[in-house]
Amino acid sequence: MIDAGGLERGSTVLVSGGCGTGKTLLTLESLYKASLQGEKSVFLTCSEDPEKIRQRASNFGWDVEKQEAEDKFFMAKIDPFKLAVDVANVLREYNLRETGVKDIKKRVQCWVPLIDNKDYKIPFTPDRIALDSVSALKAAISRQEEYRICVQTLIEALNQHESSNILISESQQDPHTHQQEGIVEYLVDGVILLYTIRKGQLRRNALEIIKLRHSNHLREMVPYMITNKGIKILKGEKIL
Repeated sequence: MIDAGGLERGSTVLVSGGCGTGKTLLTLESLYKASLQGEKSVFLTCSEDPEKIRQRASNFGWDVEKQEAEDKFFMAKIDPFKLAVDVANVLREYNLRETGVKDIKKRVQCWVPLIDNKDYKIPFTPDRIALDSVSALKAAISRQEEYRICVQTLIEALNQHESSNILISESQQDPHTHQQEGIVEYLVDGVILLYTIRKGQLRRNALEIIKLRHSNHLREMVPYMITNKGIKILKGEKIL
């Protein structure tokens, strides 16, 4: 669905979808299969325990633990409320709560706790980084303006790495009533939406790339299936 080049290094893409659409699975599969090709991947979760994610991955035949042992894959759970406090403290220290702050070097310092956390140490320089999810972060930061600045600095910090970055978020199931993630969709370099579409008693999953700054892409909804080996894109098939 994407022209030659795939997801560009130094860019951040939002993967958004409703409950059960497979957004975490799609992201995890991308990182895991990249690690099999020699890339180094980091998966940070705000909700699920890493052991549960490893178990889920094994259901698809993915040996995440083996890749972790070879320092090709790293996974950790972070507390979004604790992270929000750490970021707010840095914002306050540098007086970055005001709109229009342009000092990127100071802004990216806000997200040092994400990449260089005292509770864990990433053992390599990552080629891919995923955060699941910005929706959990939004719940932890009550003030809209503070959330906007936090997300902006998060994306800037991630883009400082020569890595392909993915943020996961919750959204509506129906493409006709898609609820935007607000400022996030405008700041990221790409947006991939996952849907569960219902007609009568039938449901089918569909994927749509609505934005990708660095590459041309297919501009239509494409059905996909969650199989016992992961996500299978059904390009060329009708959704219903």
